[in-house]
Amino acid sequence: MRLLFASLVIIMLASPVVGHELSVYTVIVNNDGAHPANIPNGSLKEGDSAWFWMKDSTDNATLIVEIERDGATMRSPTLQFECELDENGTLVDDECKNRYDHVFNQHNSAGLWNLTFLKFVNGELNQTYNGSVYIEEDLHDSQEEEPEIIDSKEEIELFSKQNIAAIIAVISLVSIALILTSMGDDSTITKNRLISDSEEE
Repeated sequence: MRLLFASLVIIMLASPVVGHELSVYTVIVNNDGAHPANIPNGSLKEGDSAWFWMKDSTDNATLIVEIERDGATMRSPTLQFECELDENGTLVDDECKNRYDHVFNQHNSAGLWNLTFLKFVNGELNQTYNGSVYIEEDLHDSQEEEPEIIDSKEEIELFSKQNIAAIIAVISLVSIALILTSMGDDSTITKNRLISDSEEE
């Protein structure tokens, strides 16, 4: 069983990794404005998310977040500071939101996005905060599309690494097959011994 587990771990380690680990950046909007209004460069790539939390406790205040690039605008629902919950912790009003999650498209969202935070009090626009975020291109996708120029030494090293990974995977699969067949043989031998012991008695 240990050998089986070790083989599976080796196979998983030999598998190539594609893309980047998706991340989330949080922006808090409170009585003083958005923090940060300008998300630092290098924080987000294509496919990542930004979460906008409404934490402004001003009486009867609501928030709308607008995200715009090249004339296309996305708008959040109206965000509240608090959403009422019943005794079970369930939202009383399913439409009530205090966070807006925006996922930047994984294939065509690279570039500068403008952020606008619209604060309303008693339904009337009270304050506007502006900011921005620069979404970086996910370079893993573009590297697959563009041919790379590799010198012969690099090509040999790459070929060697791929061969090693393939050999490890094959050895692991053969080991698994041997373990499974030996487990079957052991149970057959045990059954035969039991039968011969009972016949001798």
